[in-house]
Amino acid sequence: MAGNAPQYLSSHPWLTFKFDSRELPTPLWAHLGESYSKCQHLVGTPLQPSVALRLSEVYLRRGALSSAAIEGNTLNEQEVEDILVNNKKLPESQQYLEQEVRNVVDALTEVRVEVYDNPQFRLTKQWILDKHERLLRDLELEDHVTPGRYRTVPVVVGPYRGAPAQDVPELMDKLCEWVNEMIDSAQSEKAADQSFFYSFYAATLAHLYLAWIHPFGDGNGRLARLIECAILAHSHSVPWISTSVLSNHYNRTKSKYYQKLDAASRQLDVAGFIAYSITGFRDQLRLQVKDVQAVQRGVAWVNYVHEKFQGEPSTPTARRRRAVALAMPHDALVEKKSIKVLTTEIAAEYARTSDKLLARDLTKLCELELIDEMEAGVFESGIWRMDAFLPSPELGAFSRVVARQGKVEK
Repeated sequence: MAGNAPQYLSSHPWLTFKFDSRELPTPLWAHLGESYSKCQHLVGTPLQPSVALRLSEVYLRRGALSSAAIEGNTLNEQEVEDILVNNKKLPESQQYLEQEVRNVVDALTEVRVEVYDNPQFRLTKQWILDKHERLLRDLELEDHVTPGRYRTVPVVVGPYRGAPAQDVPELMDKLCEWVNEMIDSAQSEKAADQSFFYSFYAATLAHLYLAWIHPFGDGNGRLARLIECAILAHSHSVPWISTSVLSNHYNRTKSKYYQKLDAASRQLDVAGFIAYSITGFRDQLRLQVKDVQAVQRGVAWVNYVHEKFQGEPSTPTARRRRAVALAMPHDALVEKKSIKVLTTEIAAEYARTSDKLLARDLTKLCELELIDEMEAGVFESGIWRMDAFLPSPELGAFSRVVARQGKVEK
């Protein structure tokens, strides 16, 4: 009977479908805790629907591009935006690059829809085959690659040899069963942070094992990262904009990504790959929080400017001054002469007028505390007043206000 044993047991002994979270170094639990906290911060952040949609689309495109870029796609973010938003066409010789990114975007969009249509996610053979077909749709492929079908031939990627082809169906069934057990554990866990931890393990281990098994002739990496995104998206603890940031982390640290994948099998260092993913996830979430805070800061500033003008007569003069306040760069000094041309609309307002008109406008804006004259003829936006609770005295709005009023002891 020993001769009937699956070949992977001897060729790929690291495919154990087991992981003990106690293998993780202690500091990693702090990173997981911070990641959960950052996710909750983002989940509870109110944003205008149009702003939230814009951010969501930016992160969707970035995640799709990153996943494709790991496999060699050379498009950049601006080119992808031009293609997907501005309907720009690439030369015929480069259209396959566009198709690769479009396929990942379409697959991620399907996952987003599935979160709403079927909140209880299950990893199944059919789901995997369907998503693989989507990822490779309309691409020129080698003869042994069939979208939506497991490979039937050996495959080698760099120094790594995928699991024996005859064992792929059994291995994929085992993977689905194991991942679904982790998902069940996450869903049954009453403590929200612990549920997040189980979901993260399920996502990253599914990614790792699919890369190890390499069930398809092509598209395995993109599919592994899509599965990771899908599990996080269905976890109910990770906001949609954060579900694909790991792809950006893997792309930005590509050499280390492959190093950790290799070490996970050669050195049985599964904990090392998860630790690498956790640290990257935390760092990407930190950047997202900063992005969202910057958006909130801008929204708060616009509201504040309009509030300041509520007590002013609704005249062309007031509208012009408000436009100047809103057009001022948020974190840069501007010379007086440059303020007249901040936008084409402002330039038209000040065309053929004297400098006295601009001087009166700037004096009024200083009185309203919407701009500040830092030195003669040099101004800055008053948006810093939105930074109410920054701890640094030189940055925090409260400290700056007090200091300018002369109430801080030197």
